[in-house]
Amino acid sequence: MADKDPYKTAYERERFARKQAETLLDEKSRSLYDSVVKLQSTVDALEETQEQLVQSEKMASIGLLAAGVAHEINNPIGFSLSNLTTLSEYVESFIKLDKLVVSNLPALESHPLANQYQALRKEEDISFIVDDLKELLGDTINGLNRVSSIVINLKKVTHSGELEMELHDVNHIIKESIKVVWSELKYNMEVQKQLTDVPMVLCHMGEIHQVLMNLFLNASHACEDKGILSLKTSTRKEKNQQWIVIEVNDNGKGMSREVIKKIFDPFFTTKPIGVGTGLGLSVSFGIIEKHGGKIKVTSVEGEGTTFIIHLPLPESDQ
Repeated sequence: MADKDPYKTAYERERFARKQAETLLDEKSRSLYDSVVKLQSTVDALEETQEQLVQSEKMASIGLLAAGVAHEINNPIGFSLSNLTTLSEYVESFIKLDKLVVSNLPALESHPLANQYQALRKEEDISFIVDDLKELLGDTINGLNRVSSIVINLKKVTHSGELEMELHDVNHIIKESIKVVWSELKYNMEVQKQLTDVPMVLCHMGEIHQVLMNLFLNASHACEDKGILSLKTSTRKEKNQQWIVIEVNDNGKGMSREVIKKIFDPFFTTKPIGVGTGLGLSVSFGIIEKHGGKIKVTSVEGEGTTFIIHLPLPESDQ
C-alpha cells in the first residue's frame, strides 16, 4: 500500500480542526446569544418592576397629601353648598315678592311709592338681575359640585373608604360600560369585542365601571375620526396566580415614552386646561391596585395605545 500523502493528511487534519473550531464557535455564539436574550429579558423585567415600585411609592406619597387636602377641602365645600342652597331659596322669596309688587303696580299708579318703586327698579335693572341671579347661583352650585366630585376622586386615589366586593362577570361590566358612554363613542369610534368566557372575578362593579368608562372615553379623545376601540378578555397564569386580563386598545395618536411615565400621576393631563382634571387614570390605577390587580400601558406615537388590566381570580378558580 502506498504511503499516504503527507500534504493531504495535514490538510485533512487542518480541515477537521477548523470544522471543530467552527462548531465550537457556533455553539458558543448560540450560547452567548441565548445569554444576551435572557439578560435583556431580565433587564426588561427589572425596569418594569422598578417603574411599578416608583409608581407605587409615588402614589403612596401623593395619597397621603391628597387625603389631607381632601379632608381640608371637604368641610368648606359642604357648608358653602349648604349656604348657597339656602341663599337660592331666599332669592326665590325676594323674586316672588317683586313679582307681587309689579303685578299690583297698575292698581297703585297714583301712589308716589309705586312710581318710586318702578323708577328704582328700572334704575337698578332688576329684571336683568332677577334673570341673571338664577344662572349665577346655578353655575356656582354646579362649580362647587364639580369641586366636590374632584375631592371624592382624591379620596379614591388614597384608597379611603373600603367597599364590599362581590363576584361579577367582567364581560357584562364591559358591555354595560360601553352602553353608558355610547353617546360619546358612536360618532367617531367602531367598537370591536373579543370577549371570551372567563370566570367571575371578585370586584366592586361600580369602580371597575369607572375604570373602563374612563379608558373608553380616553380612547375616543385619542382618535379624531374613524377610530377603532378593541376590547379583549382572557385568562392568564403568571407566577402561580391566575388572572382575568382585560385589554383596551385604540388606534389613536398614541403617547411618547415621556408621557407614558407620567400617565398615572394625579393631575397630569395632556388635555387642554378646563377639559380634564388629570385624575381619571390615577384614580383608575388606585382602584385596580386596591383590587389586588395591576394596570399597564403600551403605546406607539401615531399608532395607538393599549391598556392591559390584570384582576386576580379567587383561589377556588385557579
